[in-house]
Amino acid sequence: MRYFKSYCLFIVITLLLTGCEGVEAEKSPSNSKLTIESYSMSEKETLLISKTGVEQIKFFKLNGTLKEDDDLQFSVEVFENGKFKEELLKTWDEFETKYNDSLISFGIIDNRDEDHSLKLLNGIPSGLATTFYSNNMTTSSFGLLIDGKMTLEKNKPIYLTAWLGTTKNELRSGSGTTGELPQGIEEAELAFIYKVLWTDKEKK
Repeated sequence: MRYFKSYCLFIVITLLLTGCEGVEAEKSPSNSKLTIESYSMSEKETLLISKTGVEQIKFFKLNGTLKEDDDLQFSVEVFENGKFKEELLKTWDEFETKYNDSLISFGIIDNRDEDHSLKLLNGIPSGLATTFYSNNMTTSSFGLLIDGKMTLEKNKPIYLTAWLGTTKNELRSGSGTTGELPQGIEEAELAFIYKVLWTDKEKK
């Protein structure tokens, strides 16, 4: 059943990505502008997602065009007790350079009842990346870190959503409006922060 749900999730997200993208082959402009905003799912889309076993997921719309030497990096930063620990699910070198309402997402499946783990989902324009992370948190929050449409700045990360967890009885909501790290991160024993970075393409 677990693998069936994972397969269904991949199909659903693929359909959403395909349905919302309008990628065209076009010469890169001399000046790039990239914007990102939260995407609100329709009632039908919400119902489809609920059938996949994903308890928490946020979608975002990406618009703009990258120059030939530019790149977008997508990743999940892990914090423990307010301190950065590692970066997971990092993807880069996107073959797509033009984004027209292209969807990206970050979601979590709680497998605590099976193996005390969380399944992290990173939906990018070209597909879906996943990984598992050990979890013994008893309280958690999941919130947006942006409000409205935001313009990306080159080499400046923008944080889109945050999952915060603790074994204590209280936890501040991990939300924000400016694309920065949430204030409650220092109080969380474990945190996953979804990040997008517009940067130069790495030379091979």
